[in-house]
Amino acid sequence: MTYYIKDSNQEDQGPFTRKDLEKRFRDGRISLETQVRWDGSSAAVAFRELQELTTDTPPASEGYSDHINKPRPKKSGFLRQFTGLSLFLWPFNQLHRLGDIDNRNLLALTGIGLVPLILLTLFTGLFTDKFVFFLTAFYFSVLWAILFYHIFPAPNIRISTSILCFMGTGLVSISLLVGFFKLPFISLPNSWLGAEIPAIRAVAFFVWVAVPEELCKILMIYVLSKRSEVYLPKTMAYYGMICGLGFGIHEGLEYQLARNALFAESSTEYLLLNLLRLTSLPALHAVWTGIASYFLSFAYLYPSHRLVLILVALTIPSILHALFNTFNGTLTSLGISLLSVLMLVLYLSKHDTFDIFLRREEHLN
Repeated sequence: MTYYIKDSNQEDQGPFTRKDLEKRFRDGRISLETQVRWDGSSAAVAFRELQELTTDTPPASEGYSDHINKPRPKKSGFLRQFTGLSLFLWPFNQLHRLGDIDNRNLLALTGIGLVPLILLTLFTGLFTDKFVFFLTAFYFSVLWAILFYHIFPAPNIRISTSILCFMGTGLVSISLLVGFFKLPFISLPNSWLGAEIPAIRAVAFFVWVAVPEELCKILMIYVLSKRSEVYLPKTMAYYGMICGLGFGIHEGLEYQLARNALFAESSTEYLLLNLLRLTSLPALHAVWTGIASYFLSFAYLYPSHRLVLILVALTIPSILHALFNTFNGTLTSLGISLLSVLMLVLYLSKHDTFDIFLRREEHLN
């Protein structure tokens, strides 16, 4: 029995044998919906229906509908099932279609998931402890950046600018912050930071921890603002989150290399403290800097409101930061964490309304 395939112009291509059609299907050259007719028949059917026929040679004297309405013999059991499935169990005949696969994000995430295994397999014993901690921190940073990119989509995101924000914060901004605290007339009021009264602790954390760190994290955003390119608020918020990651991961690296081992009372607690410094805390720093960068972007777009918007950009994240530190390790700090994330999401959702308001005010002034 010979078969013919209907092309896009409804012209016959062929002839083909049944095995030719099955090979073309396995190779992805035809689909289950491809129209096929056999020799002696004028009507075409979908290849899916042809696969359901119980014989390879339907009688030419009988119509297609008569043939499929006849009682079918029972399936021959396990061997027949396995033979049918074997057409799909060998995936490598589809290698030529890799470039056409749409779900590339899944492939990318799968590749990222194998990175730790690659490092462990190929480089065990070659790295110092410090470098291993750095690679781990950098790996989690990439995961966070990808997650932020998908959760908070923004126009014109560039990898080069993201690297500038991350590395610039980790190398330049933090170096300036460390240098500031090493000045002879600067000293942390440790007695206030450890005070029993929450209000005193909050003020100390706000003045001596939150404000300096939030200023440090938005330094790269200031650098971006000096470029000729105009960054929209959602885009600037994303870059701000990358700056926050750069700070949080660097800070976490310091804790993992020294402080966590001193604070932890067991190996389990040490593991959890390290995990915290790779996940939740960098994410919080990213959220706070994202809020600051969001308002800073509006400040650059609408100069008449620049002063008040810069003040808002610094004050709101600093208050959230200080309150989190004040009640660290309690349900209150957990609530402040959730509040921080909620505020960022709501601010971004109000982008259009806020932009219209500021544009109207700008014209009035």
